[in-house]
Amino acid sequence: MFSPHRRQPAASHGERDWQPPCYTEGRFYLLKINNVPNQLITATVNKRQTDSRSQQLPHPWIWIAGLTILAACLRAIGMNRGLWWDEIYFLIISVRHPLSEIITIFPGDTQHPLYSILAKLTVVAFGEHPWTLRLPAVFFGVASIPTLYWLGASVTRRIEAVLAAALLAISYHHVWFSQNARGYTALAFWTLLSTCFLLRGLQTGRRVPFILYGLTIGLGVYTHLTMMFVVASHVLICAGDVAAGWQNGSGPRNWKFPLQGFLTGGALTVLLYAPILTQVQNFFLHRPSSMRAVSTPGWALWETLRGLTLGFGTTAALFGATVLVTFGAWSYFKQSRLIFALFALPGVLTALGAVVARGTMYPRFYFSLIGFAVLVLIRGVFAFSEWIGMTTRSQRVTTVLTAVLMTCLLTASGVSLLRNYRYPKQDFEGAIQFVDSHRSNGEIVATAGASTYPMRQYYGKSWEVIENASGLQEICRQGRPVWLVYTFPRYLEAAMPGISDVIRKEFKIVQVLPGTLGDGNLFIARFQP
Repeated sequence: MFSPHRRQPAASHGERDWQPPCYTEGRFYLLKINNVPNQLITATVNKRQTDSRSQQLPHPWIWIAGLTILAACLRAIGMNRGLWWDEIYFLIISVRHPLSEIITIFPGDTQHPLYSILAKLTVVAFGEHPWTLRLPAVFFGVASIPTLYWLGASVTRRIEAVLAAALLAISYHHVWFSQNARGYTALAFWTLLSTCFLLRGLQTGRRVPFILYGLTIGLGVYTHLTMMFVVASHVLICAGDVAAGWQNGSGPRNWKFPLQGFLTGGALTVLLYAPILTQVQNFFLHRPSSMRAVSTPGWALWETLRGLTLGFGTTAALFGATVLVTFGAWSYFKQSRLIFALFALPGVLTALGAVVARGTMYPRFYFSLIGFAVLVLIRGVFAFSEWIGMTTRSQRVTTVLTAVLMTCLLTASGVSLLRNYRYPKQDFEGAIQFVDSHRSNGEIVATAGASTYPMRQYYGKSWEVIENASGLQEICRQGRPVWLVYTFPRYLEAAMPGISDVIRKEFKIVQVLPGTLGDGNLFIARFQP
């Protein structure tokens, strides 16, 4: 069990209520670490205390202010490029509707209520453009930088917290999602902020942090329902603390304050969802996902690995980062079961909840945990370097290796950003320009699958619509050249069995327009009779 403030049996006056500390802003807060020998805890803490004296970072908020400005600049570059499918669908079914309808109608799980409201306000204020639709995502992405530092400074050394903020500021994935008109950067922000408030409440035993925590999780759940998995992990952690208190006879301390926080969050969530509560319930209980056969856990795993490889640059770099994460996770586990649970348990519950709820899984479900992952990765850099230094009995090796690893991580992440700026998420506009500039009069242009909705509903193209494989064969029998525009080939084949065979036999792919979205390339194929 993990408990942040369960008392140890008193041995003497000087040892009474002893608990091992964790780092925050050059001070120490008390966090209980159970089931670990006190000698090992003390050695670990003393080692980090000694190291922290030599690695203090003066004026950390100056660094954080600079990193926040850098993050804003990096997220502003290219934020007005063309929208991808989800953004277009979201714009049409939600943002273009009156605010009263956004609040009272739930069209499906593509609706992120709080983000929809904020996007509507920015579009009304500045006009309908890709950048105005994405502006709330940029805001929450930038705001996550100082929030991550705040959380990091509560659990580790300042230098680790600053480096974590630096890596997040130039993270390929965080920049990508910050330029995505969806609620995921907001969800990541609420996850970090709620964890800060919960940890602060457990550390101080005061009511105010828990009330702020409740308000934060309410807004988080209103942003995206997967926030409930984060909240569920927090409930389990606090329940474990209460149970541990009863078990050792000391009784739970201030258990009413966490309960008030959860009740505040629950009440706010119900209040915000009240106009659409029955719609949300009917959707998730009576409308099984049509993507169960495609968006499987296995596919999500491989897609996650592909995305991480893009973020780190190479497979070898991803392997190295995995090793560092392992070291970092073990270091946090030794430092505090509470902190480790706060970082790890939300991911476990998210995976279980996604599979049980609708049977589908997407890598973006875990994006809200990116702040935790970065903190663990940075801790891994220091823990691995310290381990090598102790093995070689050289402090210089530790220092040099830490600098080298951090340089590699920051460089790899920075270089990967070039791809994010080079291509749009999905190049629908490029496909339109290519077809319009190459087709001749009388030639047929058709769309199939996911490309149809953006082309017709957003770009206003009255092209032919292919609904199945036989329909594509039929249009080819007209004896005229046919241009076919499509995307998401895996989803296309799942929705229209056999269409891939028709394309392969009858068409020639003349252009592939790359995008940064996984499997989101635009394919332009041509049939010549």
